[in-house]
Amino acid sequence: MSVILAANIWAAVIFPSGHTYMVELATTPQQWVQGLSGRETLYPARGMLFVFPQPQVQSFWMKNMKFPLDIVWLGEDFTVVGMEENIPPCKKDCPTYTSPVPVKYVLEVAAGTVKKEGLKVGDKLVVQFLPRRKI
Repeated sequence: MSVILAANIWAAVIFPSGHTYMVELATTPQQWVQGLSGRETLYPARGMLFVFPQPQVQSFWMKNMKFPLDIVWLGEDFTVVGMEENIPPCKKDCPTYTSPVPVKYVLEVAAGTVKKEGLKVGDKLVVQFLPRRKI
């Protein structure tokens, strides 16, 4: 019998408020490009955490998104170094949103999450990477 590993790798992100969000990991160039685009919605307390090999300035856009997002720029130790709130979807001629400093992680969550959680620059998130599940 062969074992299939779940395609999506997840992490639990714990905000300073104590609320936990389950986030899908984007760890490959293909996943970085795709991100959450093309999806119809984002469930509450869900998101995507982009994991890059080393810190660098990152730029994101909202092309082909169907819902607004908050972007949280994170340093190597998961400290918030910047945020973009309530970024609207875009079809063409989309603006880019760039991290203020080199970052190793970028968190995308539903628009309004930053405000709801009271997140601010300097806050530290706790990230627990979850093992792949056998299905």
